[in-house]
Amino acid sequence: MDKVLDVVNVTKIYPNGKKANDCINLEVHKGEIVGIIGPNGAGKTTLLRQILALLEPTEGSITLLGENIIADPSIIKQEVGYEPQYPLSFPSLTVEETIGFALKFKGYKGEDFSNKLSQIIETLNLGEVRKYYGYQLSPGLIKLQLLGVALAQSESILVLDEPTSMIDIINKNHIWDILSASRADKSLLIASHDMNEVKKLCDRVYLLVNGKVIAQGSPEQISGLLKLPCKFSFSTSNSDQTEKLLVQKQLEYALGDGIFDLSVDELSAGIDLIKEINDQTSISYIQFEAPSFDETIMKLVESSHE
Repeated sequence: MDKVLDVVNVTKIYPNGKKANDCINLEVHKGEIVGIIGPNGAGKTTLLRQILALLEPTEGSITLLGENIIADPSIIKQEVGYEPQYPLSFPSLTVEETIGFALKFKGYKGEDFSNKLSQIIETLNLGEVRKYYGYQLSPGLIKLQLLGVALAQSESILVLDEPTSMIDIINKNHIWDILSASRADKSLLIASHDMNEVKKLCDRVYLLVNGKVIAQGSPEQISGLLKLPCKFSFSTSNSDQTEKLLVQKQLEYALGDGIFDLSVDELSAGIDLIKEINDQTSISYIQFEAPSFDETIMKLVESSHE
């Protein structure tokens, strides 16, 4: 695949001596969605600010479409659409004026401008509030508006910092669909704390802790880095019979509101158990993740502090 963004050995040391990024290497290829995850203070926002040419690295290089952004940051304005983490409102502008300003900045005029503006507003389900001023918008609607601005700006890559924070679950799933579909003509770099978002969208993930990349790969590859128990939750048509089976097998479990929670050491053992339970009493609900991406991330972060 063609490389769109290339971060090579990037280090950032602030004047007070704090090393926010420590020799980070990161790539984003054409049509790829890449995630940056990590605890608060891990260096994610500092890295994004350097990629956006808002902050100069102490060491290392960053190239976008083969151009060095430190030597020529103008390529950022030409190619990148950015959505910030925190809601940034424009109180005296309407939704369509805010997004329209970004389109005019990109050179859209006349019918092309009107069509593109309507397309973005419709795509983001902002039609009912397109005439609302910034001061009338909820934080979630402001985030949607900012995503609209990013879509208006972007040519080759979207850089999104917590793109669906403060957005309701219905619109969140809708946004995930939009971002997934956008890979047809764009690349995406997403910083997120939402593990469901990361698992659903990202082809590859970089885990940052204390300014360093401590793990990278697809969500599936990262999930397999540690040997962890397989956890699952389920309910059956006959809880009493299920409990008897679990007691016979001397398995520890938790039961609340008809939902069983338990873990087994091996995936194959979990599959065999589920088959046996389903043969005796039908399973009406099951959630099964093995191994758990979320728990692997937690364990990796914890081990990095030891």
